Amino acid sequence: MVQCTNFVKAFFGYMTLLFTVSVAAEHGQSNAIMQHAKVVLNEARELENESSLVFKRSNELLKEIKKLRVKQRNRQNDAAGEEFAVMVDLLNTQREHWQQQGTLLRQRSATLEQQALLLMRQGFTQVWQEKVRLHGPMQLQSNHHEVMAHNAPVRSVHPSMHGRMTDGAETQQQHNMTMKVPALSGQNAPADLDVSTFQRSRNLHYFAHVEPLTEPNLAVPLNEIHQWRLLVSDSDGRPLANANVSIDGHMPGHVHGLPTQPRITQELSPGEYLVQGVKFQMTGWWVMQFDIEHNDTQDSLVFNLVL
Repeated sequence: MVQCTNFVKAFFGYMTLLFTVSVAAEHGQSNAIMQHAKVVLNEARELENESSLVFKRSNELLKEIKKLRVKQRNRQNDAAGEEFAVMVDLLNTQREHWQQQGTLLRQRSATLEQQALLLMRQGFTQVWQEKVRLHGPMQLQSNHHEVMAHNAPVRSVHPSMHGRMTDGAETQQQHNMTMKVPALSGQNAPADLDVSTFQRSRNLHYFAHVEPLTEPNLAVPLNEIHQWRLLVSDSDGRPLANANVSIDGHMPGHVHGLPTQPRITQELSPGEYLVQGVKFQMTGWWVMQFDIEHNDTQDSLVFNLVL
């Protein structure tokens, strides 16, 4: 009986060790993926900077070409005018070459960045397998179709503040339209707008993912206060604990921001933050910015939503 008990203890100890090693290896692999994503992102950034320099040289050359053309027109009836024409042709050829090089560099940079973001998303999802539930862009709940107006008062989610919010603002019905539109309109979201919920920070210090904590389909409600989950890691894939995060949101092309003041109210686990007080009062293109400070390192992440 003693031998059996010892065997059972040894067996469970062995299984626990295997599980621990497996989890550690999995997290190590996830971190390795995200570290590689950081390397690729840095390469993409270097190529983008190089392309900017090439385009700058091309534009400087264009200025010189314009000056030479002025001289060419003033001397078009003598030999000097012909010499100026030859110089213009040579410089135009050089400028076209630089333009092509700059375009190729920019295209290569964009390709590398997309590859890096896919790697980041893969590693990020592995680190937080049980936390990441939304893998696509945020979408509006299907039962909301109205576009609200701009003049909803601001509501704070701070416990010491009493919120004030109307039931909705007036909209005006436009002729020949099937939905209500606000008096102020006119957004033009880019066709290639990045609406991923997985993003890197501006200076590549942090990676992050956001998703609404709504049931049953993780969709964003209109004109309702709801919560988000924010997951943040450093650029090596380690969860970023004890970070200071401030949140802001606005609609490009409009004069207003959010009708509420979202804020982090709790760190649920290392790198996992609860965002309370999120509310969108109208459909359209929204930009959410998260400013993060950790150990004197400041950086910001931007998420685009089209609701």
